Amino acid sequence: MATSLGGVALAEPAYADEGYIVEAVDVAVQHQMADGSTAIDSVGTKLRFTLNWNRITNAEKNTIFTRYSVRDSQAFVSPDGTTYTVLVIPNTWRRTYIEDGSGTKRFNCSLQLIEVDV
Repeated sequence: MATSLGGVALAEPAYADEGYIVEAVDVAVQHQMADGSTAIDSVGTKLRFTLNWNRITNAEKNTIFTRYSVRDSQAFVSPDGTTYTVLVIPNTWRRTYIEDGSGTKRFNCSLQLIEVDV
């Protein structure tokens, strides 16, 4: 499937175990009650997505970073073809530069997204 964010096609995430990770994040709060018991108020679960790219080109990196910079909700089509409405999680952009020996700039990049609604 074609991975996209905000209607813009992205390079496919790495296919190793850590290329595309989906985690459940509970939207809840825990309270210590006056009698010493614990109460948990839970409203649901959101999904958090971690995407990692290995050895992508400068143009692919720039496209991903442009979508990372958008702070409004965006449609995200995951590598498995499922569509979600997400927000980019601030401060999750990571980029490393790689020398590939042929003069082509390559990058390893990652970012995280979270579902908008519970």
